[in-house]
Amino acid sequence: MSKYIKHVILLFVAASAGYTLHRLALSNLDLTVKFDTSGYQLVNMYLLGFISSLVVAIVIWVAERMMPSNLGSAFLVAISLKVLVFYIYIYKGLEQANHNVLKYSFMVVFFLFLLTDVWGAFKALNTSVNKH
Repeated sequence: MSKYIKHVILLFVAASAGYTLHRLALSNLDLTVKFDTSGYQLVNMYLLGFISSLVVAIVIWVAERMMPSNLGSAFLVAISLKVLVFYIYIYKGLEQANHNVLKYSFMVVFFLFLLTDVWGAFKALNTSVNKH
């Protein structure tokens, strides 16, 4: 199986498991209602994370193939754009003083997908280094 398919499967498993565990944690801590009043949906956060990580992975794969010596720079640009997109999505919620649940949930989602991005870049960089 190609490493690209493995990474997409990893993203899907991370998104599915993360969403399920996150939903369970909110339910068990009786925070579901508080989160729901924030105006954001947890599923949309995970979809944004999945799609943005998929875009970052595609950027890494294209850079690995076309310009392997600039792979790190391409990763940093893609991650910077991802941070900007996430901030644009969540900035109104961050202004709400009463929604710490939203803020912490956002951080969990963001760092989960950032971890998958870093893992993908790490694998690509090691592959790139081993080829040369």
